Amino acid sequence: MTQQTIQPSRPIRCLIVDDEIAAHKNIKYFINQVPGMEFSEGCMNAVEALELVAGQDFDIIFLDVDMPYISGVEFLRIVGRITASVVMTTAHPEFAIDGYDHNVADFLLKPFSLERFLVAVQKVRNLRASKAGHPIYLQQPAQSCDPLHPFQVLQKRSGEDQLLPHPRQLPVFNEKRMWIRVGKLILPIPYKELSMIEASGNYVNIYAKGKKHLVRTSMARLLEGLPDQFIQTHRSYIINRYLVKTLEGTEIVMSGDKQVAKISRYLRTEVIDKLGPLYG
Repeated sequence: MTQQTIQPSRPIRCLIVDDEIAAHKNIKYFINQVPGMEFSEGCMNAVEALELVAGQDFDIIFLDVDMPYISGVEFLRIVGRITASVVMTTAHPEFAIDGYDHNVADFLLKPFSLERFLVAVQKVRNLRASKAGHPIYLQQPAQSCDPLHPFQVLQKRSGEDQLLPHPRQLPVFNEKRMWIRVGKLILPIPYKELSMIEASGNYVNIYAKGKKHLVRTSMARLLEGLPDQFIQTHRSYIINRYLVKTLEGTEIVMSGDKQVAKISRYLRTEVIDKLGPLYG
């Protein structure tokens, strides 16, 4: 079935599928703030949603990812092509990447603001109205931005109200963390937990909180995006200067995971200058 265009003459019908009562309350409140939108149905799991979508037409489904019985992604696999546009909601960004295989319109990372909600809804309206040859704007337009451009949005925001990055654009950075792709997962890595990065051919090893993640990216890309607390000690090493344990000759031992980074003779003076104020 092909997607139907939302008609401005009738309300946008919304279905909420989430196993948390608080999530239902928040989304219903946001729906009620937007002229032209209406809450139609809600269910606490995706099994109930299967029956609803089989018997009713919805314009937007706000679908939680992690639910009992079957997940949001499994729900999409079962129903196949549906006329409704899907906005997935999740508190677990590592689950999000599977949704890109199912033409999900947008992802909302819990907790999200009304502004972020409006961005998702406006994107859905534009996508569905595009076949009619013109966009349909909300009466309360969200801040103009491309909701799949993490560099534009993440750099403007901090805290929990964040946009999930598109996997093709990873890694991306904000004030407190970087986002990386590991296999089929999108993982947030807080800077305070990131101790060291080690080059490995076309990949890098990222060491954080006792774990090692192999990521396809370049040292140059990381140096460009990481904050000043990270310094390059060698062409193959970047360290978090706040997590240095000891400096021993041409090696730096990191605290926590005790990984060892090398110091290039060409960078030694610069490295010591940057570490000096912290370690005397």
